[in-house]
Amino acid sequence: MKLASLSLLVAVVTLAGCFDDTKDIEQFMADVKANSSARIPPLPPVKAFEHLPYTSAELRSPFSLPSPEAYNQQPVHQPGCVPLDNQREKQALEQYAIDNLKMRGTLGHADQLWALIEASDQSMHRISINDRLGLFHGKVVDVKPDYIEITEFIPDGSGCTVQRNSKLQLLDASADAAETN
Repeated sequence: MKLASLSLLVAVVTLAGCFDDTKDIEQFMADVKANSSARIPPLPPVKAFEHLPYTSAELRSPFSLPSPEAYNQQPVHQPGCVPLDNQREKQALEQYAIDNLKMRGTLGHADQLWALIEASDQSMHRISINDRLGLFHGKVVDVKPDYIEITEFIPDGSGCTVQRNSKLQLLDASADAAETN
């Protein structure tokens, strides 16, 4: 008998929750809808497509290689300019820009120190003084435990070059780990 009265009480309480009065919520929603208006700005007008004819058909396609005469021309040496050896064999790190190289550490002792350089393709290279790197005839001048000094010869646009000295700092391993996370 107790079980039946208990289950009847639970059923009454459950059903009482289903018939709750929602007039105040309905009144609030009606007030909000009446007092606010949704204004959607009109779409901007569509611009008419203007066809431009291709007038460079007689020029070289940008997707084909230039003729060998166009890029094998030797620059005329101007007086007062530093002569560059364009005929020498390029080293491995001369195909990367300096900002795509990272110094990862050093090897050696006080008399002979090599820098470990990581290229943008994750290949590691060991370099020392007089090795070449970078796109602008960069030459390693000095190797220190925390940086290397580089001398580059940047074209100035008039056929000459400007000498620029720069440093490639040792990359902090903790900062690099924070970048990859």
